[in-house]
Amino acid sequence: MKHDSELQKPNYWNKIKPFALLIAATILLAGLGLVWTQGLPCLGKNQSHLLPLSEPLKTPWRAFYAEQRIGAEESFDNWAQRVQRPQPGDWNFWLTQLQGLDPEVAYPLLKSPHVDSLVLDVSKLWDSDLPEIKNAKTTLFEVISRYQSLQKYTDTSSLTNTSNVRKSFAIIGMVGLFQYQTALTDSSLWLGLDMFMDEDYRYYPGVEHLYEYQRRRTAPRYMPVSVARTLAEDWVRENLNIVSKNEAILLDQILREGQTLACMRWLLPETHDTLLLGYSAAQWKWIKNNQDQVWRDLVSQDLLFSGDPATLSRYLNDGPFSSGYPQQSPPALGLFIGDAVVQKWIQSDSKARDLSPWTLLLKNRDLPSTQILKKSGYKGR
Repeated sequence: MKHDSELQKPNYWNKIKPFALLIAATILLAGLGLVWTQGLPCLGKNQSHLLPLSEPLKTPWRAFYAEQRIGAEESFDNWAQRVQRPQPGDWNFWLTQLQGLDPEVAYPLLKSPHVDSLVLDVSKLWDSDLPEIKNAKTTLFEVISRYQSLQKYTDTSSLTNTSNVRKSFAIIGMVGLFQYQTALTDSSLWLGLDMFMDEDYRYYPGVEHLYEYQRRRTAPRYMPVSVARTLAEDWVRENLNIVSKNEAILLDQILREGQTLACMRWLLPETHDTLLLGYSAAQWKWIKNNQDQVWRDLVSQDLLFSGDPATLSRYLNDGPFSSGYPQQSPPALGLFIGDAVVQKWIQSDSKARDLSPWTLLLKNRDLPSTQILKKSGYKGR
């Protein structure tokens, strides 16, 4: 997740090089269609503690992508004046913080025929009444609404510092030039809708660092999932601790991922785990059948307490599959294991019958990771 922070300004060529390569590549490459197999409906989830939808929801949607198109006859001076009103802060954030561009570089870039067609494509899809777009937007607002409810619960708790609680923020749909899915600031949530155009979108094969296995997660239904992860990471970081002698070990990091996924479930209670984890149906089947073997590997090789960068990368980083396991395996197996540990801990805690899961996590925010693992009783199942 990218936050509102000062970015170093690159030189002119470094600024425009990625977009020049993109434009050149899109001339040569055709779209690639990939097939997504939807996971089975989520069954058997504990619905006893659901975050309510907050009423009223004061979170406006702003179609910033519509403003990003430059008219064919619009001069640089006219455009420069336009982007300073009525909300120059948004344009300044997009130009300097997200893209690291000066207006003199951004103007010809946005006037490029390929970038112009990208903006038009985003507008056409995300302003449409297609069922997948309507569902994505409806789910998005439910995520934001439940997040605001979670913030209210957090705000009334004396267990945590609430100085950074976000009461509300604007949702801004943008064209992020294939660099961002989401960006969170203190007052706004930016959505890079050009990263949710569906897996067969014509420009994706030419986008550097957008690999084939990642394109499956560019369907519009992944947009609210990406938002839920961004908000969950923010809430966990602000409110929960991971306590150990060495916070760089694998156990701490996979439990942090487990806490994040728990929060994502509160925000998306009807969403199947395959979407939350980004797994295909085949990857989901493999890890459900082989999680005990993955656990045995972690324990027998003493990897849970390892801070080795190669080990952390193997179990936490994205990829087409996990190194050292069959190609049917999902990437970042540590996310699944951490999620399994945290879920079993929440379900096995006797207090969970009387407390909401988020309250339980807040009350145990200083519990060492080794104690969470012990209390969970997780042994690979």
